Amino acid sequence: MINEMRSVDEAFVPTLRFLVCDITDNIDGRISSHTEWVSSPIQCLNQAVDRNPGVILIRFDRMPIRARETLVELIAALKQNRYTQKCSVVALLHSKHRQLIEDLKRVDVDYIRYIGDAGLEPTQVEGIIEKLGEEDQLERHLETLCPFLHYSRIDSENEMTVCGAYMDRLVLGGRRLHEVCETGNHLSCDYYRLSENSFRKAEGRG
Repeated sequence: MINEMRSVDEAFVPTLRFLVCDITDNIDGRISSHTEWVSSPIQCLNQAVDRNPGVILIRFDRMPIRARETLVELIAALKQNRYTQKCSVVALLHSKHRQLIEDLKRVDVDYIRYIGDAGLEPTQVEGIIEKLGEEDQLERHLETLCPFLHYSRIDSENEMTVCGAYMDRLVLGGRRLHEVCETGNHLSCDYYRLSENSFRKAEGRG
C-alpha cells in the first residue's frame, strides 16, 4: 500500500513536466532538465508522488503478459493516489491490442499512442505531448478495432489473437489481423457481420 504521507523536505522537491516509465530500459538521450526516466513501476510511482509531473508516459513494449498487467496496475495506483490522480497518463503502445486498451480505459488512462519499436528521447517525448488530441483518446481507438478480437493465453507469458466471431477457433495474424480486424474494415468482415446480426436478433433488435 502506498504511503501518502510526505515529509516537509519532500514538499520542496521541484516538480517535473514529464515522467517516462520504460521497463525495457530502451531509452535514448536521457539528459533533460524537465523530464525524468525510470525503468520500474515502483520508481515511477515514487517519482510521481515526489515530483508531481504534469504528464506521465508509460511504455508498453513487447513484453510478457504479467509485465503488461503490472503496468496496468501501476496506472490504477497512479489514478487512485491523492497526489498523482490529477496527472495526465499517456500509454505508449507497441501495437494494437483491444483487451489492453479496454483495461487502460478501466483504469482511466487519458491517452494512448502507438510508437512501435522506436527509442525514446526528450524531443520525441515533447513531440508526442504537443500533438495529443481527440484521435489519441481510447474511445477513438476502440471504434476502429473489431469487438470480437479475443486473446487466448498460451502460457503465463504468451498469447495468441483469435476471432471471437468464429468461436475463438480462428487464429488471427498477418495481413488479415492488421488490415481488417484492427481497422474500420472489420465492419465488412463476414464473420463480424454474421455475429453482429445474431447478437441483434438475440436482443430483439434485428
